[in-house]
Amino acid sequence: MKVKRLFRREDGKKVMEINVLPAKYCTFRCVFCPLGAQGTQTEEALRFEATETFLQDLARQIEKEEPDALFINSMGEAFINDRLGEVITLGKGKDLEVSLYTNGYLLGNPGYAALAHKCDEVSGEIKAIDDASFRKLQRPPAGYSLKEYIDRMVRFRETYRGTFTVYVTLMKGINDDPQSLQSIRYTLERLAPSRVVLETFTDGKFRDVWGIPEDKMEDLRKSIQGDH
Repeated sequence: MKVKRLFRREDGKKVMEINVLPAKYCTFRCVFCPLGAQGTQTEEALRFEATETFLQDLARQIEKEEPDALFINSMGEAFINDRLGEVITLGKGKDLEVSLYTNGYLLGNPGYAALAHKCDEVSGEIKAIDDASFRKLQRPPAGYSLKEYIDRMVRFRETYRGTFTVYVTLMKGINDDPQSLQSIRYTLERLAPSRVVLETFTDGKFRDVWGIPEDKMEDLRKSIQGDH
């Protein structure tokens, strides 16, 4: 748990990016996770002893650095820290914008959704486009379907009034064909995001296996989002 970095957004606001987990805890076991294959897969919120010290240090760092926004971007799924609500409350109490990066898996859980609703920005993800690739690449808990995953995010979006950002990871040979792009467009229409971020793998072995060249990424962007 730590303050990861400070940076300026395009709008000039100062952002403090933080990790609220002591190690990798996530709902998925994605084969392309930059943190590696190890870690704990869980949907349950857990108590971490280090959180108390982290909260105290975070309050001091906020007073010192005076950021405009708090970006919760953790080693896995931030909801797994059962004191995430206190982190959000701390940020809001300092009049900061609070942005929560999540893969969207747990947004169908009422308790987790209530925490997300307190944030100014919440994210979701699109990677797989069918159950086979979902199970193979993202490796969710047994019995969990891609349809249920998307449906949960859609239900959350229906009542969320903040900025809902969807990160779309495009992968060579997985979801860059016309049928897959059509599926992505349809899913985005259902999610009605405030903002879409299109990504691909740019580093290491994942780039070599699934990365899409920059010039083709622009063509795919136009196919998914149009020219506007």
